[in-house]
Amino acid sequence: MIHTILNVVFPLVSVILFIVLVPAFWLFNLLRFCFKSMYPEQLAGKVILITGASTGIGEHLAYEFAKEGACLALVARREKQLHRVAQNASTIGSPNVIVLPGDVSKLEDCKRFVDQTIKHFGRCKYTPF
Repeated sequence: MIHTILNVVFPLVSVILFIVLVPAFWLFNLLRFCFKSMYPEQLAGKVILITGASTGIGEHLAYEFAKEGACLALVARREKQLHRVAQNASTIGSPNVIVLPGDVSKLEDCKRFVDQTIKHFGRCKYTPF
């Protein structure tokens, strides 16, 4: 008897929820997109710590944040390349860049990165991407 009820009720409830929730979810995402487009986050003066900043995505993130005027804490293992990225970021428009060489796979280094960033800038902005 329970199987019969579930075979009738569950598909019906699922379809009704799908018809109601999916358009509501799409509308929410559309409104969120419009709001973020109209009021973008101002990054000027905010502190951002970027790991893997010597090459690839981390390097390009550093340049994009520098264009917005953010203060950068750059972390990577390759110190020479990290200094090059820091110099380029300063040239692009970052008001303050610090270089923190080290390895993110070591817990002690990770704690040091955060501590030095907060010590240097007095704060650190966290934004999940």
